[in-house]
Amino acid sequence: MKNRRKNRKTTGSRKVENQQTNIGIQNEDAIGASPTGVGRRDFLKLSLVAGIGMAAPMIFVRKATAQPGERVLKVVQWKHFVPDYDKYFNDVFAKEFGEKHKCKVEVDYVATADLPTAIAADISRGGGHDVFHLNGTGAALYDKVLVDVSDLANQLAKAHGGWIPFAQSIGQVHGKWLAIPSWYIAYPYIVNAGYFKEVGESYTDKTSWHDLLRIGAKLKKAGHPIGIPYSQTPDANDNILPMMWSFKAYMFDQAGNIAFKKKEIVEVLKFGADLFQQTMTDEVLSWDDSSNNRFIASGKGAVVCNPISAYRTAAKDNPDVYRNLDIDKTPLGVGGVRLNYGRSMSYGIYNFSKQQDLAKEFLLAMNSEALQGMEASTGYNNPFLSGLYKKPMPVIGHEPKLELLQDFYKDVRFIGFPGPMTKVATAMYAKFIVPTMFAEVAKGKNPRAAMEDAETKLRAIPV
Repeated sequence: MKNRRKNRKTTGSRKVENQQTNIGIQNEDAIGASPTGVGRRDFLKLSLVAGIGMAAPMIFVRKATAQPGERVLKVVQWKHFVPDYDKYFNDVFAKEFGEKHKCKVEVDYVATADLPTAIAADISRGGGHDVFHLNGTGAALYDKVLVDVSDLANQLAKAHGGWIPFAQSIGQVHGKWLAIPSWYIAYPYIVNAGYFKEVGESYTDKTSWHDLLRIGAKLKKAGHPIGIPYSQTPDANDNILPMMWSFKAYMFDQAGNIAFKKKEIVEVLKFGADLFQQTMTDEVLSWDDSSNNRFIASGKGAVVCNPISAYRTAAKDNPDVYRNLDIDKTPLGVGGVRLNYGRSMSYGIYNFSKQQDLAKEFLLAMNSEALQGMEASTGYNNPFLSGLYKKPMPVIGHEPKLELLQDFYKDVRFIGFPGPMTKVATAMYAKFIVPTMFAEVAKGKNPRAAMEDAETKLRAIPV
């Protein structure tokens, strides 16, 4: 990286504070007169589809100001859970981009839960930032306020060997690229191989879901249950969706329309209930996103599906457990199909931005240098451009237990599969419709009734 990490100075970053007032609901004039062309009714519908909270707008306090006449590019994105990545992004990448393009880049880092509110505030006033980060959502959610970036997407594809499978399902809307998929977080299986060995078993690339059920029953009996959340938390979606896809239990068709494959969904719900009863404990019904990390790192659990954060936590907090942990792909499903899960991270440009050309240059540079971001994130940020998957990759290509993640992209899928990441699919995720369905059946509800309730909820989502 040409010594990029030397002599870092914090420039252009801003801290974010909350103000307990209500925007968008009480301040109708600001929305009704929005220069984005999105009326108050459309804006509220846009927000409600994703379950966006509207109660706490953001106040951005600048640490540094631009010089008179200097171009300024303003970016809002989440606060990464690897602090070194934010240091790289702000102090190295954004700083060097600003120097090269004779501009100032100001980056606002906000907590994951606050990012939708920050975006909603920009939309309501028709200003604030130029580039924004879509955390786990597709371009369709914000299609009315996004610039067409098809030229940029095609330029990146041509330069870097095309996009990985299903990237288009995130960034395209009606054939146009409205957002650039930049990186995704892989959700592999983290397996305590020592516990498997104790019960005379092993987890391999041939392990199926039914194998996991059988082995999991033995593990639970030995005091080491499996941990898949059936709760109101994002990780529950991220764990359960690939299980459904492996059973071909789809909720959408390839065009993104609601189309329940009811026979398969009932079957996977029955399987999910068996998995809960035979291999897990009741705690998974109330887990948050940190619970499975503690579960595997503490030595209690035998298996979780999680980003490598849980693996890193064990290395730091419990070396004895860490030595027995393996990183594996998702179990095989029907007909030997394996479908992994990734939480997508994309970027878009507001159509009210006065710096659209500069914003495109910024996203071109950021995605072209995605491997530097992958290294700074210690292997969390997996690129969407096919040509960047040359072995050995940064970090994961140099840790033996992580090497298989270099091929994870071949089987990775995203919210809405087998269709695109529509507004309805995004709302399904935000409203925890799938984990609720699985939890209800695990607690004794009739699978068909739970499925029908889920379909009713899904069809009630405004579009």
